Amino acid sequence: MLKEKLSVDKTNLPTHEKSRSVGFDVLRIVILFLMVVHPLLSQSNPSPPTDPQSDKSLLPLSPAEKIYVHVHEVNLVLTVTDHRGKFVNTLHPSDLTIVDNGVQQLNLTFFERETDLPIKIALVIDISGSVAFRFDAEKNAIKSFLKAVAQPSDSVMVFAFNQNIQLKSAVKNNWDETARHLKHLNAEGETALYDAVLAASQWLGSDNGPPRRIMILITDGEENKSKSTINTAITSALKAEASIYSMNVSQDTSSQEGEEGTTILKQLADATGGTYLAVTDDKNIGGAFNKIRRELRSQHALAYKPTNPGFRIFHNLQVIVPRQLRVHCRSGYYVK
Repeated sequence: MLKEKLSVDKTNLPTHEKSRSVGFDVLRIVILFLMVVHPLLSQSNPSPPTDPQSDKSLLPLSPAEKIYVHVHEVNLVLTVTDHRGKFVNTLHPSDLTIVDNGVQQLNLTFFERETDLPIKIALVIDISGSVAFRFDAEKNAIKSFLKAVAQPSDSVMVFAFNQNIQLKSAVKNNWDETARHLKHLNAEGETALYDAVLAASQWLGSDNGPPRRIMILITDGEENKSKSTINTAITSALKAEASIYSMNVSQDTSSQEGEEGTTILKQLADATGGTYLAVTDDKNIGGAFNKIRRELRSQHALAYKPTNPGFRIFHNLQVIVPRQLRVHCRSGYYVK
């Protein structure tokens, strides 16, 4: 019956009947299509679209989950002395044991005795009222020091401070000009020692320049005006990979203030691998600068690739040398 109806000759139908018939034919085709396709659709079970909120693998890591690993080279400058305080400059790589966060390091990539690598020097000069009497002697000693040490490849910056940084001046082969600027500064006021160390450290670490970075700090160690702390000052120097040579020019180191100043200056020097120098009178200032000059000429320079670069944290360093020898180097470094 159905076949007969489908085979009816439509040519003799009226126009409105032809349209109705075409409509029915289209409807039949759609119904047949759905009857064939629907079972296939019902059998398949496609995965729903990925929801970025439900799929954590597509989400960015949170700050706490991010890993900061940087394979880098650690540069170290060592000063080695014997039991009499005499500089030793004859060591070989095999004489050194480097321990980085408790792990011995064996991947030395550079070693040099009596290094003449370029130096970046920050001269940090206290011009507060308590040290005004030493000013002229300091300037003469600095002039002799720079003449003997500084090379064209070196860079030198002067920071003169009391409660503020009063002068920041680059020394470019003309110390006399810088000394004239210093002469016109009034030696007065209070002392922001830690802030001055922080400012000098930021300059020393402002580029990837010379591997030897030193700060010569000339003061009596008095501190009464800084916004930062001694820990901040030491951290800034370590991040700059700078050694602090603290020169104590106090008239009286036996008073309570004098003892406190000595403690501060020794801490700054010891933590950064520098040297503490006591200057008892004007004649000793030149001798203190000469000791720094001899030390800079007797240093060992080395570099290594750490086997445990780790996270962005502080790494404690220990350098072990043969018996009866003493080594000066910074206490550690920050992974960059």
